[in-house]
Amino acid sequence: MFHARLAALIVVVCSVAVPAFAQAPGEGTETAVAAATPGSGSTDAQTPLIIPQPPVRTEFVDGNPFKLSAGDFKHFFSGDTARTLTYVSLFAIASAPWDRQGVNNGFNIPTTLFQSGNLIGQVAFQLGAGLATYGVGKTSGNKKLAYAGRDIVRAQVLSQTLVQALKFTVRRNRPDLSNNKSFPSGHSASTFATATVLHKYYGWKVGAPAYALGTYVALARMAWNRHHATDVVMGAGFGFASARTVTMSMGKTRFSVGVQPQLGGASVNLTKINK
Repeated sequence: MFHARLAALIVVVCSVAVPAFAQAPGEGTETAVAAATPGSGSTDAQTPLIIPQPPVRTEFVDGNPFKLSAGDFKHFFSGDTARTLTYVSLFAIASAPWDRQGVNNGFNIPTTLFQSGNLIGQVAFQLGAGLATYGVGKTSGNKKLAYAGRDIVRAQVLSQTLVQALKFTVRRNRPDLSNNKSFPSGHSASTFATATVLHKYYGWKVGAPAYALGTYVALARMAWNRHHATDVVMGAGFGFASARTVTMSMGKTRFSVGVQPQLGGASVNLTKINK
């Protein structure tokens, strides 16, 4: 029954992608349509077309993290998010056979080895770390550190709001039957949201260990019999998608497209326009 709901989730996510892929000019990705307009006596005439592309990375945009969070919920529903969650949902379905093995710690993961993961993955821990990073960056004058901390806070607010709403909607029983708030994993969402923000700001040298920590937390939740495999996969997906939302601007990289007639055919020229 649950796996049928998970499949239905993919359908819903894909339906979100349809309007996101067909937005008006300046609001999202569009399909390029180029046509040559012959110039007066010239075969080199070009017809420029401006093609909005997917959101690009925001470097430093001022703003209080909690005020910016209001806009994050609107920006979350985009083509990028739809694609991300579709891929994650397919991966979750592929991991479904391991759900039953995870019950009663069927993976034989030593719980003592993963005990700290239950603490690290708590939203209070991750939110506190983000606020502390933001504060240190502000007081030290390190803008990059301050904005990284700010975006960690925003990613936590966004991901946890969505995850908690799903928990109360889906109402899946935990493997230990302690309650019916198993899907998706809030701990996985929290740590992967932080990891993705750190990756965006500092690259793989920081992102790789941060993702490894997120994986450790996900395994901890399974080791302690608190989540199924599909729970932690979808939780990580929501954390990843939320972090991508808060670390991308709504501005667009644009390209000028020109069609140039040539003997026996035509060539298409693509010129990047930096904003």
